[in-house]
Amino acid sequence: MTENSQIITMTASESSVRLDAYISANSEISRSHAEKLIEQGSVTVNGAVREKKYKVRVGDNIIVVIPPEKMPDMTPVEMNLTVVYECDNYAVIDKPAGVTVHPAHGTDADTLVNGLLYMFDIQDDNDVRPGIVHRLDKDTSGLLLVAKNRNAREKLSKMFADRTVDKKYLAVCAGNPKTEKFTAEFPIARSKKDRKKMAVDENGKYAKSEITVLKLLKGAFLAEVKIYTGRTHQIRVHMSHMGFPLAGDSVYGNKISAAMPIKRQALHSWHLSFIDPFDNTQKSFLSPLPTDIEELVKRLKL
Repeated sequence: MTENSQIITMTASESSVRLDAYISANSEISRSHAEKLIEQGSVTVNGAVREKKYKVRVGDNIIVVIPPEKMPDMTPVEMNLTVVYECDNYAVIDKPAGVTVHPAHGTDADTLVNGLLYMFDIQDDNDVRPGIVHRLDKDTSGLLLVAKNRNAREKLSKMFADRTVDKKYLAVCAGNPKTEKFTAEFPIARSKKDRKKMAVDENGKYAKSEITVLKLLKGAFLAEVKIYTGRTHQIRVHMSHMGFPLAGDSVYGNKISAAMPIKRQALHSWHLSFIDPFDNTQKSFLSPLPTDIEELVKRLKL
């Protein structure tokens, strides 16, 4: 065990469940991460190292030792990033789909942070997420606000925490809604069945999305989604829960949405508006639909 390792202790309350699955279901550790920890000998059951397929028994004392994460590679990398707006304290980036925002466990590829460090002189002492004040999923495109210094990161982060940022997305969803405007107000938590996913859960955190149908399509519709909270995968979870999964969403979709001709979830952050905390002026930014979603809309046109 190395210095600063995290230790999780649990007593099994059920039997006949695989060790890796039990750890994942009873902690914030993903199943794949649990497998790696078991293989590394970082998990003991009643003092002994076991295989991941070991079936736990009621009363088993399970100890998981999570070593501190390695510092991510912060090498500046040249990327073809579109800058929508830039000032001394922050910038607005139009993030392409397929780029992870910041380093995380299991992320080896270059992230948006690497590109930002190349593009801007970011004076931020955050070792892992310099300049990041909010995020978009890897395969979600669109507007992202980034800070250039610590003071800006703190002020911009507070805007998001206080929910004073107006955030709107464009999404192509499977199904045929009965009304032009409806609201999803369902709490969200990590899925008890799959720790990599989120799910609607009455014990989860409050989440609210407002959906406006912009265009009806063949077995689908183009919608604008305004989010009042910023829960992980919020739009994808809410739309799936209501029976309108996003086209191309391989995690929360169904057979119909998966068959739609797009290689990622059809979700784009298109509108960002807020009061600038430095000069107190209203700032609003728009990003048009990217080519792949625009093409999807054309192909599904009635």
